[in-house]
Amino acid sequence: MRSVRQFVSNLLERQRELGVFVAWSEQRYAKRASLEILELFRSERQEHPELTGPSLYEAVVARRLGPESTNARTIVRRAEESFANWPVERCLIFRDVVLYLVINEYLQLFKSRHGTRTRMVGVVARFIPKEF
Repeated sequence: MRSVRQFVSNLLERQRELGVFVAWSEQRYAKRASLEILELFRSERQEHPELTGPSLYEAVVARRLGPESTNARTIVRRAEESFANWPVERCLIFRDVVLYLVINEYLQLFKSRHGTRTRMVGVVARFIPKEF
């Protein structure tokens, strides 16, 4: 009986350790991706000062996606549906788009995961100003 308890205890400890590693990995990815997307935003805004709001966000997402840039409009729309229309309707901000893009990319990279352990909004908010 003691060996079963020890086995279960060791297993639970391993799961906690892996959970910490997964959360660290998610945070690291979110930070790196946020900074990369912020750089694209600044470049796009400098090259195309006439673009604002969702059209600017689409251009940034298109740059990020490269050859798959046809999905840019869909990503911006889904970000708006996910963060700007619910739970309280408000204007879409760039941080919403970055958050959606970061989570989407991360889950595409790790298809076996069905979500994230990290509260990604907090990580993205540290690097993407609300005013954008």
